[in-house]
Parts: sequence; structure tokens; C-alpha cells
Amino acid sequence: MEFDTLVDAASAVFVFGSLAALSLVMRLRADGLRLVYELSLPMGLIGFLIGVIGMLAAESNSAQIAPAIAIAILTVVYGAIVRLLLSETESFGFPTESASRAAKMLGSIAMAAMSLWAMFAVAKGNVSIYWYPQVALLLVGVVILVFLVSRALGQHYQTGWAAKLTTIGWIGFSFGVVGGLPQLENPELLGPAIAFSFTSLLYALIAMVFGLIWAPSAMSARDGALRLGVGFAAATTVSALAVLTALVLALP
Repeated sequence: MEFDTLVDAASAVFVFGSLAALSLVMRLRADGLRLVYELSLPMGLIGFLIGVIGMLAAESNSAQIAPAIAIAILTVVYGAIVRLLLSETESFGFPTESASRAAKMLGSIAMAAMSLWAMFAVAKGNVSIYWYPQVALLLVGVVILVFLVSRALGQHYQTGWAAKLTTIGWIGFSFGVVGGLPQLENPELLGPAIAFSFTSLLYALIAMVFGLIWAPSAMSARDGALRLGVGFAAATTVSALAVLTALVLALP
């Protein structure tokens, strides 16, 4: 294995640049570093999904799938490296809403700018492949439904939204996979159909990232825990690879 296969400049800039910008905006405070720790894997997964969706929407050549996925996986690896390096910050207090509105705004702008840059780079400017109104409406509708049901039952609807957004993303992912199965006999249509699935996870993760910046206490559970670790990253990556393996087998 050659060392240069483990290095991708665009993936590194996306992950390290996004997290470095956020840490500077938070002025490297202890709770700010804890926020960077919590965001490291979600940002890696966002980069991974941007790469996967771009490939699925644009490519029908199975020979180009493996190299593209290898680069996309590197964003998860880089995010995991940051999480490992900052693992001691898990003992720090969880970020609160004490950050100024200006800091939150700058952090949000940095995250949005890096994500848009990655989409432009992967899709060669055709960022419309990342916009699925059906997915956005599905996620917003389910969020409203969860809010209304929790409120009607007198439950704590103001906390635990990281786990709820993750579940909502997986629901959309499942709907997309089911909807894509009828396209197995039309490989040229299968990629875009499956891209719908990953877009659901992408939107859920983006919502989670902005939630962690603006309302971290709402993202955590009632006990203050926030579980966005290796298990979630592994499940997403393995699911993506399983779907892409099926796509490779379906292509002529």
C-alpha cells in the first residue's frame, strides 16, 4: 500500500478546514474543543455522503466507483483522526448556548461554505444533484410530527434531537433504498435513485451540525450524553458500501 493513496487534499481541506475554522471561532475554549470533538465524525460523514451522492448521480461506470469511494472514505478517516486526538475533551463540559450569536453565525457560515465548496468540487458545479425537495419535505414533516406527538404526550421534546435526526435520516434512507430496488434492471437509473437514500442521511447530518452549533443542549439527551461516535459512522459507511456493492453487481 502506497502512502499517497491515504492522502487526498480536498478531503483533508474539507474536514480539517471546517473544524479548524469552528475552533477558531469558538476561541479554542474547552467547551469549543468539545464541540469540535463531537462534530468531527459528522463532518467526516457529510464529506463521505457528498462524495457518494456525486458519484451515484454522475457515474454509471463500475470501474470508477471504487476509486471514488476510496476518496470519500478518507473524509471519515480524517474525522476519526480528529476525534481520536481530541478524545480527552469528552470529559469537558458539553457546549452550552453561551457562545455569542456572532460566533455561532461565523461557525455556521464556515460550515456551509466548506460544504458548498465540496459539492461544487465533486459535482463539477452541478450542485443541483444534492437538492431533493422530496427529501427535505419528508424530513421536515417527520420532525414536525415527532414534535407534535412528543408535546401531546407531555414528553421532553426539547432534548435528544441528535438521536431523533439520526433516526429520521435512516427512515429516509430506507425509503430511498426501497424505491430504488425496482430500478435494478435499469442500472443507468439506479444510481440517481439510490442517491435519494444518501441525501436523506446528508440532510439529517447537516441539520445535526447546525443544531450542535446553535442549540447543543437540544441535541443531547436528557442525561446530557451525546452519542455520535464510531458506531454511527460505521453503520453509515457499511450501509453505503453494501448498497454500492449491489450497484456494481447490477452494472454490466
